[in-house]
Amino acid sequence: MREQVWVFRTRVATVFGLLLIVAGAAATTHTVTCQNFAFSPANITVAPGDTVHWQWVNGSHTATSGTNCTYDGLYFNQAINVTNQTFDWVVPSSGVGLVPYFCVPHCVMAEMKGTITIVSGVNADFTITVDGAQEVPMATTPATGSGTATLDLVTNLFSWNITFSGLTGSQTAAHFHGAANPCSNAGVRISLPNGSPIIGSAGLSASDAANVLAGRWYVNIHTSLFPGGEIRGQVMPAAVVDPLPPIPQGTRRVRLQPIASGMTAPNWGASAPGDSRFFVSDQNGILWAVDLSNGDKSVFLDVYSRLVPLGVNGPGTFDERGLLGIAFDPNYASNGYLYTFTSEPDTGTADFTTLDPNDPNQIPNCQSVIAEWQVPNPTDPNSVVDPNSRRELVRIDKPQFNHNGGALNFGPDGRLYASLGDGGGGDDRDRKLPSPRYGHGCIGNGQNNNVILGKLIRIDPHGTNSANGQYGIPADNPFVGVAGLDENYSLGWRNPWRFSFDSATGDLHCPDVGQNAIEEINPPVVAGGNYGWRAKEGNFYFVFNGDQAGYVTDRPLDVPSGLIHPVAEYDHGDGLAVVGGFVYRGSQYPHLVGKYVCGDFARTFANDGRLFYLDTGNVLKEFKLQGQTALGLSLLGFGQDASGEIYVLANGTGTPFGTTGVVLRMLSGIGDLNCDGAIDFDDINPFVLALSDPAGYAAAYPDCDFMNGDCNNDDIVDFDDINTFVALLSS
Repeated sequence: MREQVWVFRTRVATVFGLLLIVAGAAATTHTVTCQNFAFSPANITVAPGDTVHWQWVNGSHTATSGTNCTYDGLYFNQAINVTNQTFDWVVPSSGVGLVPYFCVPHCVMAEMKGTITIVSGVNADFTITVDGAQEVPMATTPATGSGTATLDLVTNLFSWNITFSGLTGSQTAAHFHGAANPCSNAGVRISLPNGSPIIGSAGLSASDAANVLAGRWYVNIHTSLFPGGEIRGQVMPAAVVDPLPPIPQGTRRVRLQPIASGMTAPNWGASAPGDSRFFVSDQNGILWAVDLSNGDKSVFLDVYSRLVPLGVNGPGTFDERGLLGIAFDPNYASNGYLYTFTSEPDTGTADFTTLDPNDPNQIPNCQSVIAEWQVPNPTDPNSVVDPNSRRELVRIDKPQFNHNGGALNFGPDGRLYASLGDGGGGDDRDRKLPSPRYGHGCIGNGQNNNVILGKLIRIDPHGTNSANGQYGIPADNPFVGVAGLDENYSLGWRNPWRFSFDSATGDLHCPDVGQNAIEEINPPVVAGGNYGWRAKEGNFYFVFNGDQAGYVTDRPLDVPSGLIHPVAEYDHGDGLAVVGGFVYRGSQYPHLVGKYVCGDFARTFANDGRLFYLDTGNVLKEFKLQGQTALGLSLLGFGQDASGEIYVLANGTGTPFGTTGVVLRMLSGIGDLNCDGAIDFDDINPFVLALSDPAGYAAAYPDCDFMNGDCNNDDIVDFDDINTFVALLSS
């Protein structure tokens, strides 16, 4: 956030400096002669503050501002003849970009006209992608186009260069329209000539210039087959190429202790009230019960047969579907209830859909299902789930395979929260070409509070007042009785992958996976909050770009009011998909207490996941890994046990296949004998104490791991660790 503020201030300072340069530049006088029924030169380009000097040579003429041989009443109307041989007009300092003028007696007869173009050199640049996807309603056409535009920020001169091809009908018209955001229409602002390319310029009013800057203008090409418009393109700011600086490496060292292995794609870990085991959901449909003392695991629940077949491009390939979330009822020790979030085939009647039931082509890719299960004897340390106890709470159509969300958690209020992605695909939008995509509408699901996708929801699994009677809607949900779906708790989410509650404060922490540029860490989620997607990606503005890839800009656009912005963010130079974790509340790493731990799936899709923590001032930093230079795995999720310790869940394929999945416990790093998260001279005395008096060390540092003194990794703390410890001090 600090970096973004710096970028904004720098840009403001740059523009302000340019304005000073323009204002302070030496003014120039431009001479136009009037003779032989002509201005010479008739068309001139000037700067604010310059002077246009008309010089009479012969004839009887005027210099009159306006078009169509009609005085506009704005700038000048001066006779130039033998009596008044000269006329000077000082160009306004701002707000005037194009001044056409003419000679009154010779305008029609002799076409005695001219144009004064006023440029300051302080411009805003725009890109225009033109296609059928942006039409309202969408047009199925192979026609496409692209263009650029500039707006002079001092004079409001708007210039454009647009090309297009592939129209299916004969062109009938072309216009700039405004003011309208994507998905809505507006009246004509500028009529354009037929044909490609379209090159031109016009002076805009202050209100029109403001609407262009806010992304509320679009160009529309009309044809005989599409009278309302065959291709359309919003006039949008150019993309930010390198949005953010790299994530710095922090001083905190962490040791990753292997706990369990042989899983496929573990993505969430949780404890159950009254049960000492650690439960890990595996994307392939297995819910494991893990003994944290020895790593032994057993199958607690198997829902593999319920899942949609995994592997988007066949076995062994990437997928985001599967068993994605688990949550144990707060009263599990007495009632035995737990809940799962799964991706299942389109075999049931959906309680919620964003697909058009009248369009046979709109078929769900899968359905997201939240179900209840029961363990008959929850206090039995060898208990498992009764496979016949399943009760379905809610079933939701998923348009595409990705962006599922899928995390489940009970809040401190006893309600069940679930994260739901925007439906998948990309950019949270429909398209017809090059391949159909449905289920998002034009405005997207994230900002549509009347749908369930792109939301965090909050329900009572023991209630019955929902439409299907299988769960309850708490009366204090933020949209009960007002506009919005009653189940929704917050909106504006793209793919909220893993959220958690702080066990000490109850705060709900939920990062959001970005589209093409930005990953975000959000402040604690509040009821009714709007977290920005698709209007924004991180702290940047997101540009809906038709059938082309969306992008981010740092120029303000017209977005909904009251958006809640991230507290930290990073761009895709540092990773591809943020993975949410937990606020650390354990005892093994005292100096990490209260800090939010998260990570990224992979920097380059090559099993190069990363581990981060949110440091003082909400600065995101990367952990130093003790005994290894990199994680070397794809990061899939995190877990937290009943003691507040955090576990890393990862595998070596990045896919829901194989047996490379592992559970790793995060511990204070080797060599950090006082557990302050850094290896420095303050560790010397505790290291000497550990060597000479292990019992004394345990008494003096009860919250530290004695094995941090095993600096040479031989499973013994002894004098052989001295040289390695000294090397760590100097590293």
